[in-house]
Formats: sequence, C-alpha cells, structure tokens
Amino acid sequence: STIITQTNIIMARITSIVALVAVSALSADAFTVSNMPRTTLSTMRMAEDEDTSIPTAERGVSLDQDGKSNVWAIEPKIEVESKSSEEKTSSAIFAAGGFAAFAVAAGAILTNLPDPNQF
Repeated sequence: STIITQTNIIMARITSIVALVAVSALSADAFTVSNMPRTTLSTMRMAEDEDTSIPTAERGVSLDQDGKSNVWAIEPKIEVESKSSEEKTSSAIFAAGGFAAFAVAAGAILTNLPDPNQF
C-alpha cells in the first residue's frame, strides 16, 4: 500500500514536471518582439460590386494633365539584419542557459514539496 502510494506520488511529480516543461517550451516566444511587418486590414471588393464612378488611387499609377496614365515600378522594402551571427549565437546560448536554470530550479522545488497526505 505504501509502495503504491509512493509510486503514485512520484508519477504525479514526474507528470507535473513534464507538463511544466511543455508549457515553458510552448510559451518561450510569448513575450518576444516579432519582426513580422504589421498588416493593415483592407476592404475586399467583389468583381460584380465594383463602382467605376469612384476614382481609386493606386500606388505606382498617376494621371498627368492630359489624362494619360503614368505607371512606374515600386521597389519592395529591403530588410537589413541588425544582429551579427555572434550576437545571435550569444543570445541563443543565454536563452538556453536561462531555460536550463529554470528547469533545474523547477525540478528542485517540485521534488522537495511536502507530502499532501501528511496533513
């Protein structure tokens, strides 16, 4: 009976440690700044609902004083990396060390919890 109780306690602790590690791994990027550009919401128009009486302004298109359209190319924005590979490597090592320290601290705390059956 006591062996089964101790086994259940150990299994519960292992399960809670695994759950804690899984939650930590899944939420690791929850508070990082995203490099993805923010997109704006645009109105989608159906082809049959188009109203040609309202002039729309397009990027890269203009009309001159004679009513002729001028079209030019718009170059995409170029993204430049601001971090060197050394900075990326050092930040990855720092993150891994922080996670390892968290895992050790969580394991030490969880394995030294008092037995709830004592109370």
